[in-house]
Amino acid sequence: MPPENVQRLKALLPTTLGSEDIRSQVAADILRRSVFSARMASEPYLAQVRDVCAEVVAGRLSTAQARERLLRTLEAMGHSPSDPGGLENPASLRRLDLIVNTQADMAASVARLMSQDQGVLADFPAWELMRFEDRDKKRKDWPARWSAAGQSVGWQGALPTTATGRMVALKSSPIWRALGDGAGGFRDTLLNPYPPFAYSSGMDWMDVSRDEAEALGLAVPQSQKIEVPRLAPKEEP
Repeated sequence: MPPENVQRLKALLPTTLGSEDIRSQVAADILRRSVFSARMASEPYLAQVRDVCAEVVAGRLSTAQARERLLRTLEAMGHSPSDPGGLENPASLRRLDLIVNTQADMAASVARLMSQDQGVLADFPAWELMRFEDRDKKRKDWPARWSAAGQSVGWQGALPTTATGRMVALKSSPIWRALGDGAGGFRDTLLNPYPPFAYSSGMDWMDVSRDEAEALGLAVPQSQKIEVPRLAPKEEP
């Protein structure tokens, strides 16, 4: 399924909760298949967020163009980029860029997970977590995050960085969920078992071939079952 369609299938989640309350009070599964923003209860605005992010992931809008569309709507609602509050201001340009990029990146990752049939998994059974986008302020604690996540799952299907200097694990390894859940006490994660694992992250997956995975020391199974997020709420029977 194209990432654009993944994005358009998301539900809307209006809320008056702040970021920390959303994290603690709303189930991660609901967050993964929803479009939401801290302290944003306007469903029409969230519908526009969903639409412009779908256009971004389809390549028809740039992040800047999406931001301008959202900003015009927010200004009509009485918000301004000059309002105080930093990232808590709905019209903060940095916040708008963060929302657009995060939504687009998540949709791309879910679409990628959906493409992992048994043929792909046989040829490329593992992922390596690598930096794909530069940042002015890079997180330097990814090895520590990896170590905490790996220890929390007993290194099931994953390699410690001390073994290779790289962050490599089977695509079915529970380390990916642990990494997104913030194992080790990290509170800036997105509760996703796929990239982006944390807000404003430039880290992403690179496929690792069977030969390379085995050479690194991973025990590659004959088949794998990977976690593919649901795209919409289950229908009532």
